[in-house]
Amino acid sequence: MRPQAAAPRPLGGMGRSRPSARAATEDFDPDAPVELRFVFVDGRNVQRAFERGSAPGSMPTRTLIASLRAAFPPPTEVELILDGFRGGSPTGRVSPGLTVQFTRDVSADHVIGDRVAEAYRVLGPAGAWAVLVITDDREVRDDARRSGARVEGTAWLAGRLSIRAHQGPSIGHGRAPRPPRPRGEGPAR
Repeated sequence: MRPQAAAPRPLGGMGRSRPSARAATEDFDPDAPVELRFVFVDGRNVQRAFERGSAPGSMPTRTLIASLRAAFPPPTEVELILDGFRGGSPTGRVSPGLTVQFTRDVSADHVIGDRVAEAYRVLGPAGAWAVLVITDDREVRDDARRSGARVEGTAWLAGRLSIRAHQGPSIGHGRAPRPPRPRGEGPAR
């Protein structure tokens, strides 16, 4: 008699081994125990969303890179994928866990789809939940969900960035120093 294979373990206590497309955003909890392995960011889409109400071009690529690094510390691998040519912006591996790619003649949407499919091949179906795509583009969202990846919009990223910004300094106590005691006064003995 052949032993049965063990049933796949649910990821992050979500109660299912592979989420449905609808559950990809409803059940997403950034603090869940499932560790993000790959984050693919639709760069121009995020930049334009963050610029709403401001002048076009007011969100420089360098600012977006710094924000992403703060939002997703290593070991999460973040890939910022931008349409067009590099110009004066950094490209390649810019810090541990953060890569910037300009797509030149190919659509960033297409490149993101390829990256999600590649991550699915590497991680397998159970690991697809460890892949996150950040975009407001409907086609990119639908394509990523078909591959089993989680998808979040730019509003979610903005919320994550503001949460990280309000967590306080990264060193020290995170509080103001105590005022000095007046001379001659000390603890009662």
